[in-house]
Amino acid sequence: MPSPNPTYILGIDSGGTEMRGCLLRNDGLVLARQTVPSANYNKLRGDIVHSVVALAQLLCEQAKISREGIALAGFCATGVGRLADRQLLTAALQEARLAQQIVVESDALAALTGAFAGEPGIIVSAGTGAIAHARTHDGKIVRVGGWGYLLGDEGSGYYLAKQALNAALKDWDGRGAPTQLRAIFEKHFNVASIELIITQIYDPAFDRGRVAELAPLVFGAAEAGDLVAQHLVEQTGSALGELVAAALKQFEADAFVPLALLGKLFRRGAALLPAFCQILQEQQTRLQLVAPRFDPVIGSALLALQTSGRLIEISFLNNLEHCKASSA
Repeated sequence: MPSPNPTYILGIDSGGTEMRGCLLRNDGLVLARQTVPSANYNKLRGDIVHSVVALAQLLCEQAKISREGIALAGFCATGVGRLADRQLLTAALQEARLAQQIVVESDALAALTGAFAGEPGIIVSAGTGAIAHARTHDGKIVRVGGWGYLLGDEGSGYYLAKQALNAALKDWDGRGAPTQLRAIFEKHFNVASIELIITQIYDPAFDRGRVAELAPLVFGAAEAGDLVAQHLVEQTGSALGELVAAALKQFEADAFVPLALLGKLFRRGAALLPAFCQILQEQQTRLQLVAPRFDPVIGSALLALQTSGRLIEISFLNNLEHCKASSA
């Protein structure tokens, strides 16, 4: 039963394409959920507060409560993994009186916390970017990869598509093997010859997200038997396996570790998993592939609870599970 004077917990997860929020009662009942367009911290900096407060207000209106009742808020976003950014944003949200207590962290940490309800485990996320995060049995947070499109992101949709575009251009200029990717990209970009895609690729509006959206074309070419595309997909699966292998080194040698796969790229798991599993072959008995228990927006609320030192009770998690099942 909720307390006679219930308090409320706000969770917000701001990713590359959307910002999602949830409002929980202190017994774990989900009172409201909302999704709005993404607000990019790297572009907006402290001005992102306006979008965050607006989303919080939407949630409170849906739940029919006052914002003054929010005791705790967890805000997790792309680009706030560094301490200086978290401090800047925490101060701005405090000034906006988002909640009585505010926790700011990266969106990857929200995904990790949601996937295992704050317990130990490894997540590997493969979308536009690629990164692995882990929480060890002694509470240590581990990050592997995720250094962005300029310095890494091997295993990501962006990296796969970029390598495929490069392979198509190498086919055209005679430096690489013949590949169906050349004709596939010519058709996609509606050009007579692959070298003519350069104008579109270097248009400022053609950002890394749009490059990543080309990844399904590479999977399609691989499924159709193109050897170059197959090799690139195998490299992608191997790179994701290497992220997990590195994270696993931070656990006790005999520790049993749950693993959750997140992100759009794993929708093509049948193509990725053979190479992924090959990298982890010697460690497979230590890993158990599991479905994430909760999504990142619930994870942001759980992370706020955990970071603030509050106990996450079994009854609280059971209520969250019940709400999840009811909304499915």
